[in-house]
Amino acid sequence: MIVEATEDLFVPVAIHNNKDGHDGEVRERFDEPAWNYPVVRYIDAAGEDLIERRDRVYDVQPTAARMVAALDAAGAEVPEYLALLAAERSEELAYATFAMF
Repeated sequence: MIVEATEDLFVPVAIHNNKDGHDGEVRERFDEPAWNYPVVRYIDAAGEDLIERRDRVYDVQPTAARMVAALDAAGAEVPEYLALLAAERSEELAYATFAMF
């Protein structure tokens, strides 16, 4: 579902943080250090951050939550499947364990 959301709702662009040329120019424009941790940014058409930049986001739930926040900030509709994905894996959920004979 994360891949589907990425492909359908965003324009994914990969910028290598260890290369010069165009990748280096883009990295410098966003003031990203070379050889940095992976960073996912959500920017608008003008190149401005929709939500705060964050590095080391590796898991499904935080990625889905950030996608929802970026769509909200852009005033775009959030698909129900993405909202549910962000919510169902949230650390705010409580767990209960029941034992039976």
